[in-house]
Amino acid sequence: MNFFKKYQTKYPKNPVANAYDSLPTDDIVRRRYHFTGTVQGVGFRVEMWRRAINMKLAGWVKNNEDGSVDAELEGPKARIDALISQMESIPRIRIQSVDVQTLEPVGASDFEMLNY
Repeated sequence: MNFFKKYQTKYPKNPVANAYDSLPTDDIVRRRYHFTGTVQGVGFRVEMWRRAINMKLAGWVKNNEDGSVDAELEGPKARIDALISQMESIPRIRIQSVDVQTLEPVGASDFEMLNY
């Protein structure tokens, strides 16, 4: 069974995505994240991809060969912070550490799920 289909009914479309429409959108930032812990084989990329699209964020997420996950997120700071908080609260995902680097926004508009 496809992983996404398996968890699709268990974790439906982000129910609070529209709640973030009222947050300020003038504070646009771009950040690179490096996540370690139990972040591969648990649907981390799919969850981040789905939630980022629902929250109208741009960037990408990808697995690394060492078992970690990297992501770049661009959009309103409050929405990015909310997404990271949501990712940390998903029970099957166990984030051990998060390294964050601030980058210059590039005006991206799409969010991609990349392979290695």
